[in-house]
Amino acid sequence: MKKQLTVALALLAVLGLGAGLLPRPALANGAASTRNILLGIGAATYLIIQHNRVVHQREAAAAAQQAAIAQQRNNAWAAYRAAEQSAHQEALANAELNKELAFEKSVVAQQQRQLAALHVGSNFTHVVATSGSPGHQQIVASDGLGWGTL
Repeated sequence: MKKQLTVALALLAVLGLGAGLLPRPALANGAASTRNILLGIGAATYLIIQHNRVVHQREAAAAAQQAAIAQQRNNAWAAYRAAEQSAHQEALANAELNKELAFEKSVVAQQQRQLAALHVGSNFTHVVATSGSPGHQQIVASDGLGWGTL
């Protein structure tokens, strides 16, 4: 009997609670309902617009950062290429200077050989013609290449 009473009370409690939860017709004002729907749509639209604005700002910032990185990379490559070109030009200039130096050294060596062949003395005078006896020679013509003897 006690069991049946407990079951009956539980059933009445469930039915009592269920009666309070059963759908009832809404007492709605047409203008207020329309206003609330329009306000809800407006708020949803505003939130969507704000969300899209934030997303576009993030995308623009990411694109700007990528463009800056690409510009830095391009600048670095341009600087590298300019330095490489400069080094190449410097190497060419050095090669030309080495050629010129070698030519000048060969000219100096040739001139030294020519001077040695002419037996030029300390006064740098080349005797062209002499007159007189072999023991007493007198210089008749010379092409002076310096100050002579002082």
